[in-house]
Amino acid sequence: MKQVFLLLLLITGFLLAQVPTYESPYYLYADGSQILLTLGNGSPLVTDWDGDGDKDLLLGRYSGGNILHYDNVGTNDSPILTYSGMMQAGGATLAVPYG
Repeated sequence: MKQVFLLLLLITGFLLAQVPTYESPYYLYADGSQILLTLGNGSPLVTDWDGDGDKDLLLGRYSGGNILHYDNVGTNDSPILTYSGMMQAGGATLAVPYG
C-alpha cells in the first residue's frame, strides 16, 4: 500500500511539474568595459554594501579567492557599476578559500 501511494505521489509530481524558463544571458559592464574573470567562475552577491541605498556588486573570484567590489553609482532600476577594487581588511587584500 505504501509503495502504491509513493508511486502515485511521484507520478502526480511529474504531471504537475513545470518546465523552467530562463531569460537570455547578458553581460555586466563596469566603467564601460565588460566584467570578465580570467579563470573559472565568479560568485556574485548583490547587496547595498556601502549603505547608500543602491545595490552594489561583490564578485568572488575562483582564482585567488579574492572578492571584487563594484560600486553602483546609478540607481537600483538603472545601475551603473564602477570598479572599486579588491575587498580589503586591515590594509590587506582579502582571500577566502577557493577551488
